[in-house]
Amino acid sequence: MGSCIKVILITCAITLVQMVAAPAYGYVTETDCDAHVSGGSADGSDEGALDNADACDRVDGVPVITALDTRALALGTHYFYYRAGEQGTGNPIFVPIIVVKGASEGPRLVLTAAVHGDELNGIGVIHQLIRSLETETILGTLIALPGINQTGMVASSRHFQMAAGGGAMVDLNRIMPGSRRHGSMAERYVWGLWHNILKDNADLAIDLHTQTRGTAYPLFVFADFRKPVVWQMAKDLMPDIIKRDKGQKGALETTFVKEGIPAVTFEVGAPKQFQERLIDRAVAGIRNVMVRHEMLVGTVTKPLLPPVIGSNYTNVTAQKGGVVSLHVRLLDPVKKGQHIATMADPFGRELQRYYAPHDGHVLAIATDPLREAGTMLVRILH
Repeated sequence: MGSCIKVILITCAITLVQMVAAPAYGYVTETDCDAHVSGGSADGSDEGALDNADACDRVDGVPVITALDTRALALGTHYFYYRAGEQGTGNPIFVPIIVVKGASEGPRLVLTAAVHGDELNGIGVIHQLIRSLETETILGTLIALPGINQTGMVASSRHFQMAAGGGAMVDLNRIMPGSRRHGSMAERYVWGLWHNILKDNADLAIDLHTQTRGTAYPLFVFADFRKPVVWQMAKDLMPDIIKRDKGQKGALETTFVKEGIPAVTFEVGAPKQFQERLIDRAVAGIRNVMVRHEMLVGTVTKPLLPPVIGSNYTNVTAQKGGVVSLHVRLLDPVKKGQHIATMADPFGRELQRYYAPHDGHVLAIATDPLREAGTMLVRILH
């Protein structure tokens, strides 16, 4: 009897060891998946195929992939986790991907969100847009990544988090398209996203952002005005403000444009929240772009008010730390010399007044009244 119990215990222990030894990104049995199937469709049928995928790697039933080719997918909505790298413990980092494959061939529009981990409105935009689409009425393919910077999102931080050297933070939107062989973890992370997911699946791209912590934007687009398709995309998004912008080295938008893929950066409000009104407007703007490029049937909508357009902006910054009161709001027109902010000490006594350096419109404001020296109070577009 004792020997039998020992055999049973040993058998159970072996089974547990086998389960623990299974990949951390999903333990499934052979009966849970079919060979070479990689597309997790909305109805659970898992149609589609990718050569690189092992269908037995799943997280919560969602297939794990290491590269994407949307041409291999069937009509419908597909969900994936892209294995973007590993943490120092060896645990993988997964980036969610949604692919909506339309009824016929057409443009491929890529949407990205949360390249900065505390900028969340773009996730809400993607979720709402996907819910509003019917695959049978779409021409082409929508590829959406609602959460690129996974470590930053978990840390509620703008920056990608690394453990090297006792802890390091990296702005992913300054190191695109990354480096494979000699780069840091962050550079390898974005290199994989660019080469395995983004570059070869995009004909158009919109990178969704917000302002950073303690500040806010209206609905605002950075656009390379030298590219006619890009400039038209910016206007079709129906923002409050458009900045003529040649792009910033290392930014995802700039990386797309250099590759010959029309792209814009679409700023949607403030960080760490879902602003429903701005999300609704952003969804309407993206649908407008899809209509323009014949991905959806309809008529291109004109905005009720034309956007404010500028080529430069100036930050009015705190000269010393204190408690600030603003006297302007987003989008307000301002005149040179106008009183726009007042800094007070901890007792409420006035320390300094701030004035507009030139005419323009308010592009961004501080929403956190506690401001350190050198931080932005008001940003004025001109």
